[in-house]
Formats: sequence, structure tokens, C-alpha cells
Amino acid sequence: MSSTALKFTLRFRNRQTHEILGLLAERQGVSKNQLAEEMIEREVQAAALLLSEDLTGTLELLRGYRREAHLEQAIADFAHAEAYEEDPIKTSMVRSSADDAFGISQAFIA
Repeated sequence: MSSTALKFTLRFRNRQTHEILGLLAERQGVSKNQLAEEMIEREVQAAALLLSEDLTGTLELLRGYRREAHLEQAIADFAHAEAYEEDPIKTSMVRSSADDAFGISQAFIA
């Protein structure tokens, strides 16, 4: 660990959390800064462990994936979606300037 302390400003949205941190720090005989850092460190380590487990699970799924086992169905699913599903970005022509409230069609007139 580096001997140079890094700085990070922490803003509390909940006044009660800040007050409780002060009470706990006083009771433990440490600064609010030290207590907050120790608590954050524990939470970050726990979150990192969960992330690691999640990524390990994803990696195992990827290792078990066999393209040849899924390719035909993936092609069929894609073709079906292209032919029969509703197009989420369907476009339409502006028929009159009244339909073009923002004047966008003017940008395409030569």
C-alpha cells in the first residue's frame, strides 16, 4: 500500500448516516474518515468477490458454448425476427411541412 494518502470527497445525502458515522467513530476512538474508509473497504471487497464469481460463471458458460450446436437455431431465429417481428425503429416519410414541426426535412433538400 502506498504511503501517500489519496483524497476523495464524500458527500452524504442522508444527514442521519453522517451523524451515525460520527457517533460510531467516536465510540471506536477513530476518525470518521478512518471508519468510513474501513467500512467502504469491506463493502468494496465483498462486491469485488461477487463480481469475480459472476464473471467466473460467465466464463464457464462461454467455455461450454459450442457454435455448431447453436448456429442453425440462431440463424433461424434471426431470419424469423427479420421477417415477422415488429421493427423497433420503423421509419416513415414526412408528408407535409405541418408534419415536420422541427424542419428536419429542410436539411435534406439539395
